[in-house]
Amino acid sequence: MTTKVLMDVEEYLHTSFDGADCEYLDGEIVARNMGEMPHSIVQKILMYLLTQMESQLGIQVMPEIRIQTRPRRYRVADIAVWRAGYIGERIPTVPPFLVIEILSAEDRMVRMQPKIREYLDFGAEWVWLIDPEEKQALCYSQQNPAGWACDVLRTENPAIEIPLESALGAQA
Repeated sequence: MTTKVLMDVEEYLHTSFDGADCEYLDGEIVARNMGEMPHSIVQKILMYLLTQMESQLGIQVMPEIRIQTRPRRYRVADIAVWRAGYIGERIPTVPPFLVIEILSAEDRMVRMQPKIREYLDFGAEWVWLIDPEEKQALCYSQQNPAGWACDVLRTENPAIEIPLESALGAQA
């Protein structure tokens, strides 16, 4: 049985955790799984591809960033993308246009679904959930919050299209 770690918001915001950053959910510290090679490769490729599009599309791309989704909830996205402009001071409080979550070997869909729902409820327009081990992706949007299997990771306004095979790199 895992012991819950509780702390107040200010303590969380001033704490550096060993390994992966933790999320803060209504007073509880929730550890995230550390990415291994498949996770890291996909994250690196997507960061590279999206960063190449920043000036052309007017977006800003950030990895491993805390996002305040509610007053007492902070999620840490593998990659978050905003349209250019103000997103907050130290911690973004503006919903990202796109959130990308990459499954680690220990991650389970049952744990990811509430996170995806929270991002969409917060106002994220698109969420991509990528499973490097299974070489699959699910895409979610405000128009289709139930999600669908996608071979091309895409958004609208701005239009982004990345074939899943490209995101998986040599793993595909």
